[in-house]
Amino acid sequence: MEAGKTALERISDKVIFTTGPSSESVNILRQMATLPNAAVSFRINTSHTDILKLSDWLKVLSNLRNEIGNNFEIILDLQGAKARIGEYPACESLPTEVILFFGEKSSEIGRIPVPLESVFSKTNVGDKLFINDKKVILSVEGKTSDTLSCKVDKNGCVAAYKGINAPERVFEPARITSKDKAAIEASQFIDNLSYAISFVGDGKEHEMFKPFTGNHRLIAKIEQLKAFEHLEKIAVKFDELWLCRGDLGAEAGLKKLGSLQRKFVSKISSLKKPCILAGEVLGSTVWSSQPSRGEIVQLDNALHEGFSGFVLSDETACGSNVEALLNFLENWFAYV
Repeated sequence: MEAGKTALERISDKVIFTTGPSSESVNILRQMATLPNAAVSFRINTSHTDILKLSDWLKVLSNLRNEIGNNFEIILDLQGAKARIGEYPACESLPTEVILFFGEKSSEIGRIPVPLESVFSKTNVGDKLFINDKKVILSVEGKTSDTLSCKVDKNGCVAAYKGINAPERVFEPARITSKDKAAIEASQFIDNLSYAISFVGDGKEHEMFKPFTGNHRLIAKIEQLKAFEHLEKIAVKFDELWLCRGDLGAEAGLKKLGSLQRKFVSKISSLKKPCILAGEVLGSTVWSSQPSRGEIVQLDNALHEGFSGFVLSDETACGSNVEALLNFLENWFAYV
């Protein structure tokens, strides 16, 4: 969106709501889908959704389309190259020391499963590891071929399939996982459906996914430093770009995040593709009934600087008061 657009022209601003436990109510979904003065899409994070639940969400959203007469976009967010922990019991905080082990699942909060060999081969004693967009920071104090003994430097909540990464390092190469393929196969019959590809690095991921996704749109998630060297190539191949500040901030560090966003903004006009802002856009609403003043000013600036819309993730997937957030957005869009 360009600076100086009128309220009528801003009707094209895109709001992408992420589905989850806090948005399972049909009434909440209907309020989202009918948000005035915005182009609404729904995002399903397939990394946190099994195939049965994915099929349920697709059915619910398709029925809602028919009910309100609006063929809104549905977006499936695929794992791609993003590294994640395995099946793990949700907890508000970790013990002071934890073990990461090569495996798929754990029932103990002190033992975190990581089903990726590369995390162990590419990590050394003294390294830092980040879980859940750097909400948890670990220091590696010991290592075997399939375990990492870690001290918890920064504690926070952890749950199954949360992301794991490290400074200036990507654990996995570009790939399409078996779960990605299953999600694509389960959704091919849905029209106006797009796929968001995690950790796009240089645009070559397009050729990897396109044979499976057919005519559906592909979205590139810009969440690693490498991607900033190839934004033009990525924009040529993908239909839309998302600046995802969660994993990007974990890799680059919070100090660099502002300059990286400015660098991205400086290229929006030349990329000639819709660019979307993601990553704690209205993060305080996970626990608060309305956004902070700082969040609203930052979002308004972002839309005027060229972003075509924004993604709400935990805000609507597991937020404490989604209805209040939607009421706020309705009033805000009516004003801006």
